[in-house]
Amino acid sequence: MQEWKAISRRPWYQHLAFWVCVLICYMIANLEHHHSWPESLNTYAVKVSMQAFVAYYLLLLVIPTYYQEKGGLLITPQIIGLLLLIQGIDTTWRYYYLEPTYPMTHATCIARYGHLSYTQRLFDVVSIFFKNPATYLPPAFILIAIQYFQKQQEMAELNEQKHRSEIMALKNQMNPHFLFNTLNNLYALALKRSEQTPEVIGKLSEILDYMLYRCNDKYVSLDKEIELLHNYLSLEKIRYGSRVDVNFVPQVDHAAQIAPLLLLHFVENAFKHGVSQELGQALIEIDLQTTPLEIRFVIKNSIPDTPIAESQQPPIGLRNIKRQLNLLYPKRHELTIDHAPHHYSVHLNIFPL
Repeated sequence: MQEWKAISRRPWYQHLAFWVCVLICYMIANLEHHHSWPESLNTYAVKVSMQAFVAYYLLLLVIPTYYQEKGGLLITPQIIGLLLLIQGIDTTWRYYYLEPTYPMTHATCIARYGHLSYTQRLFDVVSIFFKNPATYLPPAFILIAIQYFQKQQEMAELNEQKHRSEIMALKNQMNPHFLFNTLNNLYALALKRSEQTPEVIGKLSEILDYMLYRCNDKYVSLDKEIELLHNYLSLEKIRYGSRVDVNFVPQVDHAAQIAPLLLLHFVENAFKHGVSQELGQALIEIDLQTTPLEIRFVIKNSIPDTPIAESQQPPIGLRNIKRQLNLLYPKRHELTIDHAPHHYSVHLNIFPL
């Protein structure tokens, strides 16, 4: 049933057009062997009809059986039955119609098989297993190839849709986390009646505008992401003041595309697990470079001397980032995380297409 639905997705006239094209090709290629157009049409119309029967027999019965049973044992009797049926129709058609009706055209065949009876020709092993398959199977192979290609396209589209949905789900999990942290920062400034509150609101507005409306594509310009990082760092510098020293001078010598918000989450983690827990002077160093073949991103942050108990499981944000990298850059990225006694660093190399 599923195979029939797959085949019937194409309108009936497309199936008909395919077989008409096959018929015309046969007639044009073999016209010199026949004495008239009606003879050629009469001959190849039956041949193409049998080829169509064989093609849909394989597509609707044999191939589904093979996949459902995960093996070729049950399809063997189906194929043998098909070969015997083809032999019966072909032999009967030739013996009782083509050769008597067009003896001049089929003189060679008559000379070769004329001494054999109908029964002897009916059970000719060479015709059953070699000649007839070579005659009636080629169009079926073409349709099977087309069907396989269509299924591969559909599977690729479904996988792409699945990946996009999963990536959006991961982003939706992390964006509220970013917003929550930033609103906490804003709340702390508001309590202090800080003059920097309007500036924070302005930066937050720019970040939210980018996150909500300008980064919905799968990939965005790296320059836009750098601008986002600068805005985010400005917010955090306002919050922590002289407690944190941030060194970020991107060296982007080549235009590049990158998945949106990807680098921001690493910067967020540096502040959350480094600066926010540091009572003394905190340090964050960010290195971003591009080459024609890759994007290199390194972020290193200091961590407090006093160890803080943490879960043995990696933070959910980090798990999401790793999953997002696997979806967006499969086998095209390298991620190394180094958790040393006094610093935490992330090395990320991305190899865009």
